[in-house]
Amino acid sequence: MKLNIYKISHPIIKTLLSHLHLNKKEQHYKYIGFLLIYEIFRKYIEINKIYIKQINNIKLIDVINKNKKYLILTDISNTYDIINNIKEILPEVHIIHVDYQDTYKIEESLKNLKIDINISKILIVEKIINNDTIINLIKYLKKKKNLHSKDINIGCIISNEETLNKMGNHYPELKVYTTKII
Repeated sequence: MKLNIYKISHPIIKTLLSHLHLNKKEQHYKYIGFLLIYEIFRKYIEINKIYIKQINNIKLIDVINKNKKYLILTDISNTYDIINNIKEILPEVHIIHVDYQDTYKIEESLKNLKIDINISKILIVEKIINNDTIINLIKYLKKKKNLHSKDINIGCIISNEETLNKMGNHYPELKVYTTKII
């Protein structure tokens, strides 16, 4: 397995994970997911500097590169609490609902989606990855949308080791960001 797994071990995430284990509160998923997505996107978001000349000085403004497209693919019914506030800090991110229980539902969800890998960053977000449904989505993205597995990122709070092994065997160049492996 050559899968690129990045375990996010931010101190706040660690404490929230321990509370999540004890309480199972949706609020904890919300904060863990928010911090996880923040950590993932800070590597991928490109910032442009704009210099505005004023009469007496120059003002510098940092803006997100509008030529890049940031996509989050997720089953909103399962991850609403995680992605609910993402648009607040990243209004440029496009959140796309994908029902990936079977191939037909994936095709229906993504049939009109245009992805240009030169300008698109793709992140699949899940709370828990513990079955093959995520592999079905990756298979679809590779075959129908012509994506390479190195261009697909997965962010999840909890990952099942067996599922990670399967993903690694099929798609070794994937990048998986997680907070816990069980």
